[in-house]
Amino acid sequence: MALTAYCKKCNREVEPGDICPRCGTKLPKTATHAAWVMERRPAADWMCWNAAARVLLPAALVVVVLMLALEALSGGLEAVERLFQGSFPLTLLILMCALAAGILLALLLQGKDLTDYVVDSRGVHVTKYLPNPTPLKLLARLKSPRLMEQVDPESANPVLRLEEQDLPWREIARVQLWPEKCYLLFYAPAWWLRTAVRCTPFSWDDALYYVRDKLGRKKTVELPEHLRTQAEKKPAARRTGRAAGASLSEPASPPPAQAPDFREEPAFPGGGPEKTPPGEEDSPDAVPPSEGEQMSLDL
Repeated sequence: MALTAYCKKCNREVEPGDICPRCGTKLPKTATHAAWVMERRPAADWMCWNAAARVLLPAALVVVVLMLALEALSGGLEAVERLFQGSFPLTLLILMCALAAGILLALLLQGKDLTDYVVDSRGVHVTKYLPNPTPLKLLARLKSPRLMEQVDPESANPVLRLEEQDLPWREIARVQLWPEKCYLLFYAPAWWLRTAVRCTPFSWDDALYYVRDKLGRKKTVELPEHLRTQAEKKPAARRTGRAAGASLSEPASPPPAQAPDFREEPAFPGGGPEKTPPGEEDSPDAVPPSEGEQMSLDL
């Protein structure tokens, strides 16, 4: 399970509960959180390509539109047609392929990293670490090589903290799920991807629990339907009038019992005697002949 609690006295992660199982200190409700660590290779991660495309593709589109506008202002529509009939499309395709190759090379030089995810009552917290850092890896990540000064030179496996990102629940405007890849996508504002949280199969349900608990009742946040917490149904309005007063003061009487229909009784197997309906035993037709004669003689 990804749910753990942080004990300030022990300064370590412990099992969630009311008290710390190690020192017995009372744990607040805010101490419980979902925490897990993921290893990532940027070249094989779609979200790294997505982050690069969201910046480079709009910039390339702006450059192309400006070129076409300048050609149209200088030579009119004929100049634009000659531009497309020439080598401009092929040149544009070569530039796009070169740009994709450059992005791939940069992602390969970055090396693998470790990402620490924490989802708690305050929001989503992401911390990235770079194991075995080098100046080349930092340059490929557009980081200053001066960060190497923070690394302990005597450590056998040095780890450098690259960045921290905190996203409070109140700033989130939209949430999308990518269950095939165990991704939770948080947007702030609704049109900009702020944080992509990659979960493990064991931490997926715990992360969804926090999202449903903190954002499920907010109508201003765009959520998938199964993350939306349904509001409790309000009690029906009190009826007015004489009938309403009667229904509130007098309990509802059960429906009258329906008398059994003996005509639908099945006949006894083998032609046996049939049941006599109640109330007909005292009728003269139901009295045996011998008893009827005795009654007449007595009268």
